[in-house]
Amino acid sequence: MSIPTPDRVRELIEQCWQAPRGAAQVALAEEAVAQADALGDDVLRFHARMAATEAYQRGGLPARGFVTFSWCLARYDAHPDRFGDQEYLLLWHYKYMINSLTRFPDIPLARTYAVLDDMQQRYQQGGHSLQTVHKHRWLVAFHLGDDAAADLHYERWQTAPRDGNSDCVGCDPTDQVLHLAGRGRDEEAIALTAPVLSGRLTCVEQPQEILTALLLPYLRTGRFDEARRAHHQAYRAIRDHRSKLGTVADHVLFLALSGNAVRGLELVERHLPWLDEASSPFVEMEFAAAASLALRLLTGAGHGQQPVRSAEQTVAELAAQLAARAVALGRRFDARNGTTAQGDRIAAVLAARPVVEHLALSLTAQAGAPEPRRPERPRPEADPLTDVPADAGLDELLDLIEEALRRDEEPRAEALWRRIEPLAGAAGLTPLQRGRLADLHGMRLHGEAVAETEQAWSEALDWYAQAGDEIRCQRIRGRLGLHRSRHGQPEEGLAQVRASTDYLMAHGGAKDRAGALRRLAVALLHAQQPADAMGELDRIAAVGEPDPGPRVRLQVMLLRAQALGADGRVQESADAARELIAQAEHEQQDEMVGLGEFFLGQGLSMLDDNAGAVQAFDRALAHELPEPLEQEVRERRAVLLAGTARAREVVDDLTAMVARLAAAPGTGEEHEDEAEHARFHLAVALFNAARPEEAAEVAEEAVYGADRAGNQNLADQVRHLLAAVYQRIGDNDQALSYLDQLAVNLDGFDNAAVRARVLEQAGELLFDLDRDALAAHRLGSAAAAYRVARLPLDELRARRRQAVAAMYAEEPEQARQAVELADAAAAALPPGLAGEPEVRYELAWLALDGARAMVAAGDPEAALARVGETPARFRALEAFGEAFLAELAMGEVLLTLGRAEAAEPLLRSVLNGLPRDSATLPRAAYALAHALLQSDRADEAHRLAGEYGFELD
Repeated sequence: MSIPTPDRVRELIEQCWQAPRGAAQVALAEEAVAQADALGDDVLRFHARMAATEAYQRGGLPARGFVTFSWCLARYDAHPDRFGDQEYLLLWHYKYMINSLTRFPDIPLARTYAVLDDMQQRYQQGGHSLQTVHKHRWLVAFHLGDDAAADLHYERWQTAPRDGNSDCVGCDPTDQVLHLAGRGRDEEAIALTAPVLSGRLTCVEQPQEILTALLLPYLRTGRFDEARRAHHQAYRAIRDHRSKLGTVADHVLFLALSGNAVRGLELVERHLPWLDEASSPFVEMEFAAAASLALRLLTGAGHGQQPVRSAEQTVAELAAQLAARAVALGRRFDARNGTTAQGDRIAAVLAARPVVEHLALSLTAQAGAPEPRRPERPRPEADPLTDVPADAGLDELLDLIEEALRRDEEPRAEALWRRIEPLAGAAGLTPLQRGRLADLHGMRLHGEAVAETEQAWSEALDWYAQAGDEIRCQRIRGRLGLHRSRHGQPEEGLAQVRASTDYLMAHGGAKDRAGALRRLAVALLHAQQPADAMGELDRIAAVGEPDPGPRVRLQVMLLRAQALGADGRVQESADAARELIAQAEHEQQDEMVGLGEFFLGQGLSMLDDNAGAVQAFDRALAHELPEPLEQEVRERRAVLLAGTARAREVVDDLTAMVARLAAAPGTGEEHEDEAEHARFHLAVALFNAARPEEAAEVAEEAVYGADRAGNQNLADQVRHLLAAVYQRIGDNDQALSYLDQLAVNLDGFDNAAVRARVLEQAGELLFDLDRDALAAHRLGSAAAAYRVARLPLDELRARRRQAVAAMYAEEPEQARQAVELADAAAAALPPGLAGEPEVRYELAWLALDGARAMVAAGDPEAALARVGETPARFRALEAFGEAFLAELAMGEVLLTLGRAEAAEPLLRSVLNGLPRDSATLPRAAYALAHALLQSDRADEAHRLAGEYGFELD
């Protein structure tokens, strides 16, 4: 603790009143109290304790406020002449006391009534309205469950005139909502808040408290959009404040009753560590009960054995423990109160059922199954079997369908199957016919039913073996091997395909050999052996296969493009995809054109040609694609467009992607990462589509999921996005909170550059908010991190900005030191960079801002030496606006040195050269007017002041 002085105590008290709520404000208050006590100055002791009462109330430590309030009240009563100017604030603090006394079951009720009576007497003696006294008598009756007394005091509260002691126009209606909603008068509660919410609320507690009070009325009356918005807006405002655990409890209760127990678990996990430090037993009881309800509902939904993060318990275990805790606290309150009101209320909460089955709270939660993207394209009605005799037998039909399948002629194969199906159950089928039918059945199932496909082909293999047809047996073994390769057994499957291929290459016909090589190439791709796959594709031409048809030829080209890409030959892969597209267009194979565009888009994306990739994906979607592939194209395209001006186009696609991944049965880290990455991209798209509130909702889901999965890299990416989102929304404190957390997370040498950029971003935001001292500190930290990362130009820029911030913070010596460090960074720049425009521009700014810092530090001669050549340096870079600023600064430095005759022509030139709408114009006119004054030309100076609307000193 520093040596106490009266000025230091006054400074601490002032800092306490200005500080945001929380631990820092409490620390300032307690230091002020300690130093005032050390001085023994009763006036300072009084004012320090008044500030402490406020800090304790705002910081969630109301019990400590009982002591400071009582001390101040006693001093006031003993010396009203010395402390009479504090009567208003003391009367205001009575409200804190009444509200807090009810929340501690060990404080006798008689004491609360005694404080209420004393409050009323003082209000009456001072000629104040009793409006707020009636309100606090209502509050006690409401707590006791005394409906008759609560109704009486409510009416007196509403009819008494408001005055300066009344709660604000947001806080009074908040408590009115509690009364009306408790009486089942939800519509009245909502109606009375409409004018309040449509106006401007300046109280630090609003609008989050009134929105929280409206959550259940909104829900019970079916105003779901209002409930959703109220939850998001209010919870954002309170979630980082430990003193607001009771309000958090209201949100947990709302989530449980709106069918969002899973989201409720997220809040429980986030805020459970606060419970043991709850501001009062009442808040502890509220949170324990609401959390227990949410966990009980999760248990009922089958999630009771899920572990709870931040607790070494399962959902079911924690639900039971918190219920017991809430019930025990309820009994303590009832014992103190002589009623059963609190115990009954807690029992009702613990047994509550959701008001609605599920209220979708976010864009992703609202997304159901995606609607069809477009109508089915009409298929040709022409009969594909005009060449097939009407009396064709089973063997002939089987030959025809096998050839159609080899050529990938799907419509013809389907039509042939409809002719074959009635014959499949005929008696007397041979083993070969049964094998061929089972073989076809497996091909029809292929890609949809994994186990059923393998069963059908295994059955076919048995029949072929009985028929003694080894060629068909080997085909089936190859198909089975490829099937296993595609479904999680790449090595085993490859061995089976290779053995089948070896046999067919030695004993099979040209069709069999070509088909075997195609299967082997695909299996090699699945086994991540793309170079070998290309080698097998090259062998196909040598087997002399009869024309397999355009689709099979195009599929081989597609496999080649895929193999080249998998082998890291991405440019060649893209070129192969272009050849495929051209050939498919020539063959009029629409689906293959689309497939080619898809692979081209993938390749261009890997080559960092995102614009070209998007164009390829756009073209792909203009063609017929299988539904799963169309979905993948849309999703890949959406990820690329999320951060662009076309973000609006892909919000729906990304929403559907999140919904798909959230509903998918996959588990494990990879699946969770995929889902949270999709949320991240959706949040980026919403941000760029000018929908920041929704972006915040989705990004908060993503950061929670990434944290839960232990993916700090993704979580930090989302935090960086959230900082930008909250800046857009106007919640700068939340933005700074995320930036500060990022700076802590990005430790280590490898992250130094990124940490520096985050710190610099925070410093710039603080500077824009006129928090200059904090800005200077962050910018200094950024510069230090840039130095670690060996980025001298960035270090120079951060030091220069630190100097400017320190100058505005009226810390001239700190500003001078920052300039000196910036000069050192400039000297460390590699010689080869000296001529780069970016470097020259930054060095010119260092000269200009360094001059301003030197003036602030009382060294105008040094400032003049720095700024002298700066206008010319800016003009050489065609930075003419900056050149005018440099000339203006030079003129101001000359004025500081008393050299008005040199400053005047320079300042006049600036004034005449600036555009008429320039924000710098008044500053230039002001400087010129002072130059005229120094030259004893007061009349001209005052005319200039009149023209530009300022007063001269």
